[in-house]
Amino acid sequence: MTGFGSGTFSDGKLSVTIEIKAVNQRFLELNIRMPRAYMALEDRLRNAVKKTIHRGKVDMFVTVTELERQPQEIRIDYAALEACKVALDTAKQRFFNDEPATLGEIISLCSDWFTQEPPVIDTKAVRPVFDNAVTQALDAITAMRDREGEIIHTDLLKRADLMEEYIDSIAGKREDIVTAYAERLHNRIVNLLEPAGVPVDEGRILQEVAVFADKSDFTEEVVRLRSHVLQLKKLLNSGGDVGRSLDFLIQEINRETNTVGAKTQDMDVTETVLHIKNELEKVREQIQNIE
Repeated sequence: MTGFGSGTFSDGKLSVTIEIKAVNQRFLELNIRMPRAYMALEDRLRNAVKKTIHRGKVDMFVTVTELERQPQEIRIDYAALEACKVALDTAKQRFFNDEPATLGEIISLCSDWFTQEPPVIDTKAVRPVFDNAVTQALDAITAMRDREGEIIHTDLLKRADLMEEYIDSIAGKREDIVTAYAERLHNRIVNLLEPAGVPVDEGRILQEVAVFADKSDFTEEVVRLRSHVLQLKKLLNSGGDVGRSLDFLIQEINRETNTVGAKTQDMDVTETVLHIKNELEKVREQIQNIE
């Protein structure tokens, strides 16, 4: 499901803002962008997201503002600096008969031997700031996704009800299909044999009708379809991580529906089967986005 959430927390020394954006995707893909100095906390943030979000393409953006400037350490390569000073003194004496190099000249010409080290981040101390910020962001995106989920839930239940109506319609046509076949077969045989004066074997016709009734019997498929749709509705009302279970049920409903369609050439049943498959496809699209 889609959603957006942000959270900001500060301890007076550090302010952390976390933004989380999620779009529909079948599996979880999480990308985190954060300052390099705080990368040690990436796994902590990643684990926090995984506990709440299980599907979707999720992007997290972390902004850190230091409210108190952290002390920085400057390292000096004294051996290299001394060699630089000696070389500079020698050059000045040789070419200009000048005084020894000043500190300003040494720094200007030998600045590469001064290294400014970034401040050491105490990740343990700043964890609470990140934890609070990511909790706020996750709470916000969860609220938005919950609202979307309620809309999807209502829509899915409505489609499940429609499928139940279509299945009931198919179930009620079985006897009519057999009766219609028996009438067509009887009329066809009578029309063929009567002009020739050949008597109609009613027993043989009944045998053919019985074979047809057996081959076209979709009673078991209808029973399983009703069971699958009932399970579908129960899962939708159960909450929790039901996405994969719904995937399985959709596959089973589709398989049973195809079997019903293959067992009969009745136009009304074929049309109803197409209606079920149409609703099923809409359900399939929706459940790819729920957890």
